[in-house]
Amino acid sequence: MGGASYAVNGGIRRTRIAWLAGHGRWPAAGLAATLLALFGVFAAACGSEQGSASGPRLGLAGDEFDLGDIGWDQSVERTVGFRNDGQEPLTVSILKVRPAPDAACGCGVERSEVRPAAVLPGATGELVFSLRAPESMRVMGYMRDKMLVELQSNDPAAPERTITLIFDMGTQQEGGGSGDGP
Repeated sequence: MGGASYAVNGGIRRTRIAWLAGHGRWPAAGLAATLLALFGVFAAACGSEQGSASGPRLGLAGDEFDLGDIGWDQSVERTVGFRNDGQEPLTVSILKVRPAPDAACGCGVERSEVRPAAVLPGATGELVFSLRAPESMRVMGYMRDKMLVELQSNDPAAPERTITLIFDMGTQQEGGGSGDGP
């Protein structure tokens, strides 16, 4: 009686295997080999994150990015680079840009986009942000702002990801003061 004779609809009749193993009619080596084979089948069915990246993979150099300084009433464009570490084309969308809970203002990002729309395997793309330090915020002095960017991609390992943008608005006064007083 071979192990294949116990297969029913692609599964294994567990009661027969348990009976055989429990009554000493199946040598220990056969049981061990069968269990090892079953483990291999389950591992292959579940997949492994450590294997090769068969689909698209969003590669970023971290989750927090410092975009530098922005002078009052100045508009600048800053980018965060990313790469496709997978083997299929990658698409990324910016779903939402919102102030972080500990943000000083949450008002510096005017618009955002992703370039290009699809990134080929091994190629790079950019998350592009148009930033502006509103003149009306000058009364607050020099401040560091923090925004959260919610990303969505076709990366099956991480279809949604949030990154943090940090940037300084205004100009720091001589001596490193915040502009709040003498």
